[in-house]
This record gives sequence, C-alpha cells and structure tokens, in this order.
Amino acid sequence: MQESKRFWCGVIYFWLWNWSIFGGYFLFFCPTLPLVILSPILYRKWTDLVVTYWQFYITTLLKVIWGCKIRVTGDPIHTNETVVLISNHRTRVDWNFLWPAMWHAVKDEGKIAYGTKYILKEAIKHIPGAGWVMQLSFYLFINRNWERDQNIMKSYVDYVAIHNYKHIMIIFPEGTDLTAKTKESSDRYAEKNGLPKYKHVLHPRTTGFMYLIEEMQKNKCVDAIYDVSLLYPDACPQNEKELFFTGRFPKTVLVHLVRYSVFDLPTTKEGLKNFLEQRWAEKEKTIQEYRSTGRFLHGDVLDSGTAPLSYLFAFFFWLVVPTFSFGLLFFSRTYRYIALVHTALLLGLRFLPSGWQNFDVIAFKLRRVVFRFFWNKKIK
Repeated sequence: MQESKRFWCGVIYFWLWNWSIFGGYFLFFCPTLPLVILSPILYRKWTDLVVTYWQFYITTLLKVIWGCKIRVTGDPIHTNETVVLISNHRTRVDWNFLWPAMWHAVKDEGKIAYGTKYILKEAIKHIPGAGWVMQLSFYLFINRNWERDQNIMKSYVDYVAIHNYKHIMIIFPEGTDLTAKTKESSDRYAEKNGLPKYKHVLHPRTTGFMYLIEEMQKNKCVDAIYDVSLLYPDACPQNEKELFFTGRFPKTVLVHLVRYSVFDLPTTKEGLKNFLEQRWAEKEKTIQEYRSTGRFLHGDVLDSGTAPLSYLFAFFFWLVVPTFSFGLLFFSRTYRYIALVHTALLLGLRFLPSGWQNFDVIAFKLRRVVFRFFWNKKIK
C-alpha cells in the first residue's frame, strides 16, 4: 500500500512538473521570441521572471503537497551580485531540490526575477519541454569536449560581462553524481594522484572551474563564490526514475551555504585548484560527521518567509497556465503557427555548437554591431 501511494505521488508530481513546463513554454516563451533581437535585456529579465516563479511552484509542490522540508542555513545570496555556486552532486536530481533552496537563500528586492542557472550535460537540452526552457533561460550545456566547452564558457562570460547580468550559476565540479561506479573512478583518480579516497563525495574536476572563474575574474563579472554542502538525511532519490516513478521523496534536505568574496579568492590556476580541493575535503568531513553524530553545519536559517496564500496562488497559477496555453493552441491558428515556428527554430539550432545559447549571444552581438553602425552614421 505504501509503495503504491509513493508511486502515485511520484507520477502526479511528474505530471504537474511537465504540465506546467509545457504550458509555460507555449504561453510565455514562444510569443516573446522577437525580444531576443529587439531587447535582449528585457528578454532575459522576462525569462528569469517566469522561470524563477516556476521554481517557486516547485517549492510549493515539495513543501505543501509532499511535505519535503528544504532546510537552508548559512550565508544569504544577494540580488545585486553575480555568484557562482559549487555543490557536491549526490544524485542526478539534485537540481530539483536546489531550486527551492535558492528560493529561500536569495534575499533583497527583485528576487522574483533573479535567475538561477546550471551547467549541465548537453544531452539534457534535448529533452522536450524542460530542455527547451533551460536553453531559453541561458543554462550552459557541456559535453566534455574541452575545446568546445571552453568556447561555450567564454561566450557566457562575455555575455555576462557586457550585460552586467546578475544571476546565480550553479555548477557541480564532480561532473557526475555519486554512485558505486563513479566512486570507483574517483578512487582510482585519488590513487593515481596521491589523494585521499572519499566516501561521501567525489574528487572534483578542476579544469572547467579554474577556467570559468579565472575568466570571470578577468572580466570583473563575478562577485562571490558560494560553497554549497548538500545532504539527504533520509530518502535519497538517485535518479529521475526513483523520483518520478517510485515517489522516493526525501522528508528533509539539508543545504548549507558559505560565501567567499571575489576579493578573497585566489587569482591563479593553481590557487583556484587548491581552493576547490580544500572545499571538497571539508565537505567529506562535514558529511562524515553528520553520519556519525547527526550534527550538521551551523548558521543562520535562511527562509523566504513566504505567506501561505502565496503558495496557494502559485499552485493554482501553474495549473491555469497550461490550461490556457493549450486552449490557445487548440482554438487559435495564429498561435499554433507562432508555437510551431519557435519550436522548429529551437530544434534546428540544436545543430549549432552550443544551440540556442549560441544564437542568443550571436543575436545580441549582431544587434550591437547594427546599432553602432547606424549611430556612427548618424553622427557623421
């Protein structure tokens, strides 16, 4: 009986999750495509607003419907900063619980339009619905081809620097989630390089982290790094199947944030490498202590203080959005054409080196060139 209940909880969550994503994609993203050219900054603010409010919907589902408590402690995140979060990668679905964590951790005015991004594996961007929205929301997708990944990160840094774009970028330096197989690989790496073997985390990959932070430092477009320790005290859904189709929701998720100002960070590759490795050594000790004693890191509890009615409104809002969206698709030929053209463009751009992100950056740069040309012509 309990397994059947969990199964249906997972299936309902999966349906609500995808129903809201497809509805939001067709209603909020497809009609606003021209803004990419006309006003890239407005387009980015609009997509951040939509996706952040959707993240609040996920917070609502986990907290109110499924009773999952996301306990966030440590240093708050401020909306006037561009920050990079480095987190251990316990499961393939950590992102599902970090979204609500960010809702609680972010303070100050404007949090509703303060975007959270991830660096993820390239295959994810091809997932219908979710992958499309992630592309449109300026997530980064890498495929472990360093030359290509380096170009993707460079384009991202240039974009952030030119826009002075304030947001959160979450990265998982381990590169994959913790399983028996990945732990064996991490242990072999430790033996080869004379490093200690870890039980609760994997040794981080430092190349991408060093390059990204060094480039952001050079372009003065990062304000802080947040070290995130993520821990599941009870149930731990290892993958999407366990989350969506067995309903293995944790009762509690512990998230602790420690802020490191950009002025306190090393400025050399070797220094950044040591910084990252030290953080992971600390994570191993932290999680081991919790498993042994039940004590976790102490700090101020970060809670959004959201009113109960706001949760209720978000729940019904994201039920109505898909209903209205699919109604438009059914009754309006013009709306169907808009959705078809947008989706075809998105699918076509998958053949470019970095998909939509590449188009987004190119469109912005092209707009600058055109405006600069006409401005100089006007002055002459």
